[in-house]
Amino acid sequence: MVSVFDIIPNNFFNLLSSNSNYRTNAALLQFIYEQYDNEISYRIKRNVLRDELAYYISDNSEELRADNDTTAKSYQDMASAYLGKFASKDVGWLEEEFDESTFEKYIVITEQGVMLAELLIRLERPEREELSSYMYNIYNTLMNQEQWNGDPYVGALKNVYKNAKALSKSLKKMSTYIRKTIEKLMKEISYESLTDNIITYCDGDFIKEYARLTKPQNNIHIYRGKIITMLEQMQNDDDIYELITIGCVNEEDIEEWEAEEKIDLMFDTIKKFLKDDYLRIIADIKHKLNLYITMALGRLRYLKNHEIDMRGNVERTLKYMLDMMTESGMREELPDEMAEMIRINQNKYINVQSIRMPQNKKRVRQQSVTEIETLTEEDLDNLKKVYEKEARNPYSKKITKQYLKTLIGNRHELSIDKVPLETKEDLLMILSAVAYAEENGFKIELEEGYFETGNMILRSFRILEV
Repeated sequence: MVSVFDIIPNNFFNLLSSNSNYRTNAALLQFIYEQYDNEISYRIKRNVLRDELAYYISDNSEELRADNDTTAKSYQDMASAYLGKFASKDVGWLEEEFDESTFEKYIVITEQGVMLAELLIRLERPEREELSSYMYNIYNTLMNQEQWNGDPYVGALKNVYKNAKALSKSLKKMSTYIRKTIEKLMKEISYESLTDNIITYCDGDFIKEYARLTKPQNNIHIYRGKIITMLEQMQNDDDIYELITIGCVNEEDIEEWEAEEKIDLMFDTIKKFLKDDYLRIIADIKHKLNLYITMALGRLRYLKNHEIDMRGNVERTLKYMLDMMTESGMREELPDEMAEMIRINQNKYINVQSIRMPQNKKRVRQQSVTEIETLTEEDLDNLKKVYEKEARNPYSKKITKQYLKTLIGNRHELSIDKVPLETKEDLLMILSAVAYAEENGFKIELEEGYFETGNMILRSFRILEV
């Protein structure tokens, strides 16, 4: 079995261990990697890279510390020393090349060095994918059949499977990231750090991505249903399935029976994710987003009750006095009028409510009289009508039952496309009617497809009179 340690040098990770100057080494490797952004290849003249690295070290001399065994005097010498160390055979992050035509030395960042630098960058500054794009890519791939007719395995199934796995992985990463944010929230010890945490949360890309996946105008849920239908059609079409099998055998270099097992597993995995797992992960993310708000409010109250201010000092002083009085037996010797002032043990904590100060009773200074006016029968009837009008529910169970009976008439069933939906009131009426349908003696059956009204996308259905 091939191991990664059979590929990389023995000391590849040593420069990032706790026994070495790992922060400096990691920062310099990332800086070197970034210098290749504008290059055609991962190859730069050694003297050019050395000068850029020297300038970076000088500009960040307070944050970057040289190794203890470095004897270089100038920043250029220090840069050369780091390049030599990174290019050594034991480390293997870089390689030195000599161009015999120009007699110049070049620095090449190795494949393993590129992957390590990208890993460090992603850990420090993680990129947020456009999660909704995965769903769009899957849908567009399956819709454009003429692009993959020749090889439906590579052009369609494998591509769809790759995007579905990427979406699943990204959603799980988002869920984990929110959990980490909540854990960090509970460690904030000041209003300033708590405020920074909340601002970071509100500005976070994961909230925007969640909104793109769940807002009705994005129609993501519509795509899910259509994608599942197209996948089932591909799987049940003998000709397409045979082409997929042939493509899998050639692409993966496996036997036909292995290809069929692999294909069926891919189909089932994609459909299971889109039908069930996707909704569960979205629900989990929504729960954590709401949990964050709850925890933030709780943390805010905690900090408010424990902040170091005059009130807090008074409360701690009283608690200390009470403990000392209880321990020395003085509490039992207190006069009754003093014992009545403090109810700390009863409340189990100290706050303003647990300290009751004597108050002067207010005396009645003058007599006040309120005149009472008797309402007439007409006034009472008018008032009753006003209350009845305000209390009337235009979308009650009784009213919606009569509404459905009027729409259906003698047909005993009604399709949604026959229901008037021109106004907001029409939409609210049919939604209320559907909500009370079973209690009113009707049955709702879902149909394929969706319909649009206003800014909403709703599932098609029909109403049956039981």
